[in-house]
Amino acid sequence: MSKTIKHEKLTDTLALTERNDGFWLYDKTRGMNLSMSAKTEREAFIKALDYYQRRLISNELALDNLRSKVEGFVSLFVQEVEYGSSTDIPSTVLEVNI
Repeated sequence: MSKTIKHEKLTDTLALTERNDGFWLYDKTRGMNLSMSAKTEREAFIKALDYYQRRLISNELALDNLRSKVEGFVSLFVQEVEYGSSTDIPSTVLEVNI
């Protein structure tokens, strides 16, 4: 088992620990180590950024997928009406924000 050499609280939610097997970066908000046994502090932070980049891409894809499904569902209940100009559109229609 590795031994703690130095523990540094970077923010209320981030802590960097130097152990005899490397650097560990812990994120309290995620409840997990973002990097483990990194050879340098810099490598620990790069691993953390890489994790968050991959997580962001995954979440953005999930959001796009969900948005597409919601728009498809809403379109089942919305009828398209063609109006000549915006003055011909009833004011109640102009106030609706989806």
